[in-house]
Amino acid sequence: MWAVVGVWELSTEMHDEWRAQVPLMASSKVGLPGFAHGTWTQDGHAIQVYDNEADARRYHADMLEKGYLERPGLRNVVWDVAEVGAESQAP
Repeated sequence: MWAVVGVWELSTEMHDEWRAQVPLMASSKVGLPGFAHGTWTQDGHAIQVYDNEADARRYHADMLEKGYLERPGLRNVVWDVAEVGAESQAP
């Protein structure tokens, strides 16, 4: 499995807008090829897990190409692809 990891710094003005967009950001990924799981925090962190490297890298590149990572009040700190080393689930 592969993860796309993102971290953003939010300006004070952007915080409420980000929080309002988190449910849409999460629900819009469900139909993406290879998407397996995602977590988005209210303070600018995201981890999206894909079942293969190609789909993770495709999503990663698409977001870069479309310029979705930065805008006024939103500064991207981390945007990377990493192989998942372990998973855990509660019983």
